[in-house]
Amino acid sequence: MSNNAIQKELEALRAQVAELNRARDTEQANNHDSDVSEASDQMQSPNSAEDGQIPDQDSDGSKMDFEKQIQEFIDALEVEIKDTNPMTVLVIFALGVLIGRLLPR
Repeated sequence: MSNNAIQKELEALRAQVAELNRARDTEQANNHDSDVSEASDQMQSPNSAEDGQIPDQDSDGSKMDFEKQIQEFIDALEVEIKDTNPMTVLVIFALGVLIGRLLPR
């Protein structure tokens, strides 16, 4: 590519980045406005937590939910393995090894 083509490509990419930043800022502003209105609604009805409604969680809360789901999956898997016949587990493992060896790389 020539310098002019590279320069034009850079300008086009900068314009796209600026447009995406404007769109993101607009979206964040809209989300912030809706969050503020939701917060004011929750402050007006203090019994909302008692009604069984769970307030919105921040990103840290979603991480905790994800970790909780993983832990539940691991616990369920542990129970499943304990309830399964050991011979069945051994046969399934052997089939996995055999199929893994037979597949082309």
